[in-house]
Amino acid sequence: MMGANVPGNIDNIRRVLVLGDNRLSTSILSGLSSNPSVDLELHLAVHQKSSSSPGSHVSVHTVDFTAESLNALFHELSPDIIFSTSHGGSFDQQKSIIDTAISVGISRFVPAEFGQDSQNTALHGRLPPLRGRWQCINYLKELGDKGAIEWVAPATGIQLDQAIISGNIGFDLKWQSVTVHGTGNEEFAASSTQWNGKVATAITSNWDNVKNQYLYAPGMITTVNTCLAALQNATGQKWERGDNDVEDMVREGERRIERGFPDAGMFLLEKSVLCDESLNTVGPFREKDAKRMLGMEGEKLEDVVKKVVHDFKHDGKGDCGCG
Repeated sequence: MMGANVPGNIDNIRRVLVLGDNRLSTSILSGLSSNPSVDLELHLAVHQKSSSSPGSHVSVHTVDFTAESLNALFHELSPDIIFSTSHGGSFDQQKSIIDTAISVGISRFVPAEFGQDSQNTALHGRLPPLRGRWQCINYLKELGDKGAIEWVAPATGIQLDQAIISGNIGFDLKWQSVTVHGTGNEEFAASSTQWNGKVATAITSNWDNVKNQYLYAPGMITTVNTCLAALQNATGQKWERGDNDVEDMVREGERRIERGFPDAGMFLLEKSVLCDESLNTVGPFREKDAKRMLGMEGEKLEDVVKKVVHDFKHDGKGDCGCG
């Protein structure tokens, strides 16, 4: 495997390729395109073109994500940096993308993180996809030490707006009720969907300062009780509340998986890590906060919640597109 000739000047980042068609890729492209200080050439690689266009400022390429198709695309575009946003839990897929990038001479790579802390091995038992991401980071560390490629991996916590709208953390916007597991005072790292785009922009603008690091960059650290207070304030209504044990939720999640309902089980296990203080999910986000290194200020919970309530009232889901 030939190592890339890794440049060290941020001015060399002009052509950006984002892999994957999802909410994360949309946020990254939106953030990068709204940066007035840098004129970037943006490309998006997808399995198939969708009816919704990312905008005239983004060139869309259709690939099947095999090593052969990616090799051809990488040769064609010669991007200065790649953001991977799909198959995050598959180490084999991420490794294939990384190896292909290096073979073509691409020098910078951002893996599919932008979420929970994959470096917290205590989470791997409940959230197996995090193990694949952890393996990917270890692989990038080895390659970075050899000078084969530069990388940055950001952890931003749960996507709070989507978690509230979907009900994944216990909130029901329609009926204005909440189911709280634990006390509701357990802290967790969170951010809005738009925050990921801002983090991506900050990474490209500060590459030399942050390269070859796992970055903890949440929009905020909050609790379910704090979110509930913000939702009650934004809706002008007192919400109904139910309380349950964390242990019961974990057991039920495991039972659902054993019965052949993995998605329903994972939903509960994902929620459980936010309210189980024994896992110390919030510690690294608080102790190793990289926002100052990225030149960023955090988000305000009230702003995120107000937008969630507005979007839900508009059409029953997030991202209503209102200006």
